[in-house]
Amino acid sequence: MSALKAVSIQADIAIATLAVGVLVVTLGLLARPGSRPATPRGIRLLWEMSIDVADRAAADLPDEVRGRVTATAVTLFWFVAAANWLHLIPGSPLPAPTSDINLTLALALTAMGVVHLTGIQVRGPRGYWRHYLSPWWLAPVKIAEEAIKPMTLALRLFGMVFASALMLLLIGEILPTPAAVVPHVLWSLFDVFIGAIQAFIFALLTILYFQAVLPSSGGGLTRPPRPIPSR
Repeated sequence: MSALKAVSIQADIAIATLAVGVLVVTLGLLARPGSRPATPRGIRLLWEMSIDVADRAAADLPDEVRGRVTATAVTLFWFVAAANWLHLIPGSPLPAPTSDINLTLALALTAMGVVHLTGIQVRGPRGYWRHYLSPWWLAPVKIAEEAIKPMTLALRLFGMVFASALMLLLIGEILPTPAAVVPHVLWSLFDVFIGAIQAFIFALLTILYFQAVLPSSGGGLTRPPRPIPSR
């Protein structure tokens, strides 16, 4: 019972996470090939740009998995960015869900899970483990590095977003209302920039982790991965 009491779910974080998920899915549906105009504008243009950047970053990966890596990176980028920006919407009662370590850790574990499952599917179980056992005396270091990656991903994102939200709170508490307007606006604009950078870093590191476990383009695949159905 004591263990159950120690586990608590913050309703505002859960609602904010759900809101961000719905928003990203909606944007993805609006930007799908069948609904895109000939000349994308606004958010659709930004979505197309994010796909192009992710695809270029994954250019060294085999064509069979390149689409999957690009889709994973783009989804993570927009989810993390929207989660970082949620509390900056004027009048929003919801906090940034990425200011909770539970969400950032879940995102990191999900990203690394997709990375390793793709590695096993592409290289095969033997080829996947051979990747870590060659040379054998570095295997403990490589395995420890893989175990640390989710924690570093989670803590990096959590630390930046939590510190930014705390800074906005301190500005409102320390300065009187009239004097706090300008610093609050300036820091919010800076927070938008930092939120985008953190989302970009999260997505880029995920692509790099894919590259670490997958053969380069032309390196040969042990088995072809299942194609991703296009809708």
